[in-house]
Amino acid sequence: MATTAAISLLHHSNTPSFQDPMELNHILLFTAIATSALVVLQAFQPQSPGARARAAVVLIASVLAWLLARPIAGWLSALAWCALLVVPAFLQNRAWATRYQYRPSGSDRQSGSDRQFGSDRRFGITVSPVVLALIIVNVAVFILELLAGGSTNPMTLHRLGELDTHSVIFRHQYWRLLTALFLHYGAIHIFFNLFALLLLGPALERQIGGFLFAVCYLVSGIGSSIAVVLLTKLRLLEPVQLVGASGCIMGVVGTWIGFLLHHRHATLARQRLRNIFVIVLLQLAFDVVTPRVSMSAHLGGLFTGFLLGLLVPAKSVSAHLSISQIGGSAAPRAIGED
Repeated sequence: MATTAAISLLHHSNTPSFQDPMELNHILLFTAIATSALVVLQAFQPQSPGARARAAVVLIASVLAWLLARPIAGWLSALAWCALLVVPAFLQNRAWATRYQYRPSGSDRQSGSDRQFGSDRRFGITVSPVVLALIIVNVAVFILELLAGGSTNPMTLHRLGELDTHSVIFRHQYWRLLTALFLHYGAIHIFFNLFALLLLGPALERQIGGFLFAVCYLVSGIGSSIAVVLLTKLRLLEPVQLVGASGCIMGVVGTWIGFLLHHRHATLARQRLRNIFVIVLLQLAFDVVTPRVSMSAHLGGLFTGFLLGLLVPAKSVSAHLSISQIGGSAAPRAIGED
């Protein structure tokens, strides 16, 4: 929906649980403030009337909660965010769906290409085949983690393939560069990452095709892992153990940037680029203020995706219609943990 940005997370698996209530409180507060600020600044185009005013109220409520009730500020901010932004946007989407279902004539009738890309804008997020497959695979692996000893058990994560830089560098276990991308540290971790994928992925997949989307997703994730290993080998980073899909998701953001730059003369492409840059800055801010998040992996995925985005062609000559979705319902998430 237009009022939501996602926080993707890359977790250091040898640290206290990501499901720590204070950690979740911090993430909820940041999410409410960041997404509301984007609506106020019109980086996202609101779907429901009065969204900017309601977003301003959420910002004020979040600041007051942080000043007066810091231990539960995130929960209070999330409550205001849901009540004033998420629920109205959902109701507006339902109203659009009803209108287009029962009144498909006149000005409400869309052309074939407009229907293909406009559905995201009017009816919210729709799942594309590769994105759905990736979600299913990640959930299946998470269930395997639970059955194998627990998703927050360091030994289980290591056995299943976390990115242990020591094992990659000295034991040449290069398969960890890939397997770590499908492991997650706790339910909250996988929820944020898959939510981000659902926001960002479908529009890009429809734009460049399922095969190229899968390639960009996986290669960007591997690129994020390689970046961490190289920086560790150069002694610019301490040895770490990482899990999570946010390197891949940052790669999706990077692919959007490269793709929009390549097609910068398309309708609204430059405006959408500005929107994405705002979201990337918010993600970097989240990385700085949030413990146990690997900025190196995020930047590695972002850069790899950017290079790929410069190369991939548009699937359709109607690229400008799809491009206009960035900043709407398919707007990139503000990215966080892998």
